[in-house]
Amino acid sequence: MSTSNSKVNFIASSSGVVIENIAPLKTVSGPTTNLPGDEDIQPLSGCPFYHVIISKSHIYPAFSMPVSNELALPSAVVPAILKYGSKSWDIQYCGLGKSYNKFFNHRGWKKFAVDNHLEVGDACVFELKESSEEKLVFQVQILRGDLPETFLKRKEKEKEKKKARAKIAEKPGGKSAENRNSAEMPILID
Repeated sequence: MSTSNSKVNFIASSSGVVIENIAPLKTVSGPTTNLPGDEDIQPLSGCPFYHVIISKSHIYPAFSMPVSNELALPSAVVPAILKYGSKSWDIQYCGLGKSYNKFFNHRGWKKFAVDNHLEVGDACVFELKESSEEKLVFQVQILRGDLPETFLKRKEKEKEKKKARAKIAEKPGGKSAENRNSAEMPILID
């Protein structure tokens, strides 16, 4: 039997296949990042939650963070607290009537994002711990991630196309769902 230090050898024998030169598995001896709080990942508690993969619009320069429409939250401006690790940030939740107008105010979200070094590709899980007309409390977990650049660019293009379609649908005579269905179809003649 010959051995090689650079690759795994598979050798057939009467008792089956013998594998030689198996490299030991690499182990991680601690957190993979050195940012404060990253070791504080906890299992979800069963409270309502939503997640967001951080894109450019969530951080520099816009600092815009929408809140999920699927959570039953007040249609008002309400003080909110974002908790991450042992720290908390006082911000404002803005629920301005329509379901697509739910977001965290710019100043508070910017402070949270900058303090926690959020980057494109990170994921934030917002778990709603307390909800009333007077206060909202979210426990936030940050999952650091480096998404491939091609995936991020594709996601940004999809968002831009969606926005463009929404603008067209809002215009009088635009291709909304109802006049898309009733639009005349061209007839092709050979």
